[in-house]
Amino acid sequence: MSKTKKIAIGLSGGIDSSTAAYLLKKEGWDVIGVTLKITPQENRCCDLEGLRYVKKLCHWLDIKHIVLDTTDIFKREIIDYFIKSYLEGLTPNPCVYCNRLIKFGLFLDKIKSFDIEYLATGHYAKIVNKNGSLHIAKNKDDKKTQEYFLSLIRPDILKSLVFPLAEYNKDQVKSIAKEEGIIFKDRPESQDICFVQGKDYSKFIQDSVADHHIYSGQIRHLNGQALGTHEGIYNFTYGQRAGLGISWEEPLYVIDIDGRSNTVIVGEKEHLYKDSFFVTSVNWFCDPDKYSDLTVRARYNSPLYDCKVRIQGKDCSVFLKEKMGAIAPGQIATFYHDDIVIGGGIISKQ
Repeated sequence: MSKTKKIAIGLSGGIDSSTAAYLLKKEGWDVIGVTLKITPQENRCCDLEGLRYVKKLCHWLDIKHIVLDTTDIFKREIIDYFIKSYLEGLTPNPCVYCNRLIKFGLFLDKIKSFDIEYLATGHYAKIVNKNGSLHIAKNKDDKKTQEYFLSLIRPDILKSLVFPLAEYNKDQVKSIAKEEGIIFKDRPESQDICFVQGKDYSKFIQDSVADHHIYSGQIRHLNGQALGTHEGIYNFTYGQRAGLGISWEEPLYVIDIDGRSNTVIVGEKEHLYKDSFFVTSVNWFCDPDKYSDLTVRARYNSPLYDCKVRIQGKDCSVFLKEKMGAIAPGQIATFYHDDIVIGGGIISKQ
């Protein structure tokens, strides 16, 4: 591959994407820096200070810089989805959807229209060739690896992606940034959810709905006994123990959230564990039947569990060798063979 080809890199102003841009420039790519405006300027993920930093970085690297305004689609496809999911008793993962629809969807389509062939980001992940097919794979940094968040992106675009940090861990990236003077000013690490700025998730949702009181309801034990009331199902997630505001002879955990009746179902710890669950809209990078030793991760940084899958159209049933706790509908299940991603889908209540 000729490194003189054009490549766009998403620049947020953070150390990862900044160092990735530096590495691409050093390797001889024709680099164009792109900042996605995804939320209003007062939000830190696209604040004026961050934009000034990116412009300074691009000037220092002697590369072009452009800003793409994606606020409308981000509000419609990501923020609204996030709120709607919590109000339906689900636990969403907006970062995964943002990667599929915005960063590796709209963004990639836009740069292609500019005759830019490749897209790079500061993700800690790899693109590998396995039996003639391209796959996303884990980065060497087990604590930082981010392939989980990429399991819903379209398989056909992998040939257009470059991850400059594929062979680096976080400490190495920090060291490069310090040695090369890439960081002009320390900036805080990105939040898990960039648009929830200065608030917790439930406060953000409460402020976003016209009448949050209609989402209040009862807290019930699995046996049907009413234990108390709550002020909104969006205040809860699966496996939650703290903040329930009820008393019982044993610690209780959130087992289920019924978005139709606004009821939060709680139970003892043993009821959290399941040996199977259902996944919808699975994005397969290859045929999972080719592999007899799959593992699955049901939340970012959660352990990997040995599993078998039974495909049912675009969905699949997942059978675990060992029971898993607090499986949350709305979260993403990512399937692996060794270090490569085989596919990913949405955990369902079914």
